[in-house]
Amino acid sequence: MAGSGPDLLRRRNLIPLLLLGFVLVLLSGWRSFLYSRQLLIDSQEQSYREVLRVLPQGLLPHLVVDDYVALEQDLSGVMVDPSIAALLVVDPRGRVLAHLQRDRPGGTPYLRYGPNRLAPNSPGPIAPNSGPGRPGPGLAAEVRWQRLEAGGSTLGWLRLSHWPTRTLAVVGILARQYLQLMALTLVVFAVLLTASVLVVQREGRRREAQLEQQGLDLLESSLRDPLTGLANRRGLDLLLEREIARFNANRGSRSEADLLVICLIDLDEFKPINDRYGHAVGDKLLVEVGRRLCQGLRTMAPDLAADMSLDPAPGPGAGHPPSGGTGRLALAGDRGVDQVARLGGDEFVCILAGCATLGQAERLAQRILQSLGQPFALERHSLTVGASLGIAYGDGSQAPSALALLQAADHAMYRAKAQGKNRVQFEHLHNPDDLSRPRPLPDQNGSW
Repeated sequence: MAGSGPDLLRRRNLIPLLLLGFVLVLLSGWRSFLYSRQLLIDSQEQSYREVLRVLPQGLLPHLVVDDYVALEQDLSGVMVDPSIAALLVVDPRGRVLAHLQRDRPGGTPYLRYGPNRLAPNSPGPIAPNSGPGRPGPGLAAEVRWQRLEAGGSTLGWLRLSHWPTRTLAVVGILARQYLQLMALTLVVFAVLLTASVLVVQREGRRREAQLEQQGLDLLESSLRDPLTGLANRRGLDLLLEREIARFNANRGSRSEADLLVICLIDLDEFKPINDRYGHAVGDKLLVEVGRRLCQGLRTMAPDLAADMSLDPAPGPGAGHPPSGGTGRLALAGDRGVDQVARLGGDEFVCILAGCATLGQAERLAQRILQSLGQPFALERHSLTVGASLGIAYGDGSQAPSALALLQAADHAMYRAKAQGKNRVQFEHLHNPDDLSRPRPLPDQNGSW
């Protein structure tokens, strides 16, 4: 069962909120990572500054006395830090006094240059770099320079080359993995979001279709007789309005012989059968009467260009629609399609569409009388009923109304009953005075 309209609306509103929350979580995680990384960088920077501040104080006494062995020993003590790539001491002219280096982070340091030797492949003395943090030639590590001075005179230069610490390297790897994970998560979330939107849209369309179908079902139940599946009084009004509108629209082009005809049918001797055999048998008899009426007329064409057509739900005891066609109630179809409705009780109405003459209408009425006069086999009983038919017709000389047609047909039907039942009487709409005459009344036994 689909959710209600407000539920779908809440789902649509929830998707942007989930997306916003997800983005905020990613941004918060990335901000925390950058903050932690900066703390590590600041800590490492502070450590190297401390080395450049303290180490020269231990190297100056060795430079004063040219004790290069002690100079190398002090440098070796600092090289225990695995992130230091090289330590280089040069005199003011740029000649190497001591040079310890390792090839990779954590590797074993070794002595690269001897005292008073120039760097290999160097055209002259090494010129100290003017600013810390600038990489030296051929080095992947960061380079820092520190002046070695005593008493206001420069005794040499100290160069510190270092790689990022392992912690920073791990943090960098984690940063790349985090970015990859973020990109992958965004892709997955975008796919899920798109799928969710499509599901919500499909659910909305399904819900709209379901509501539309429910509306059609409600309309159908309001237009159909629940027992026979035929049109009820409201459905008959719609049928008559459409038929009259079509008839009036073609009045100028139709011939004088074309007629608008309805037939009101009242069963004879139905009440005694209903009283004797019970309402269940009476209901089944009404269902069979409706079926015979539809089969005897040109009703419910298989393909109708209908403005409004409904598939019937068979009433109790009906089993299936009473017609031999598709079972659609054609409220606007092609001419020549007759319609059958049940007014209530044992009264039925047939709209005889496309009758060109009264003779044609009378032949249809006789066919109805002959069909209803055949015995009905119901629950091991053979039941026979008759029918009194009143036919009202208009010839196009005036615009008929549904009420006038029904009143004229009703008056003609009661004339037929008064004249002996099981017969047909006609009423022309040009005789409005006849419609004001009172109906004939049944006798004390309920017979006409």
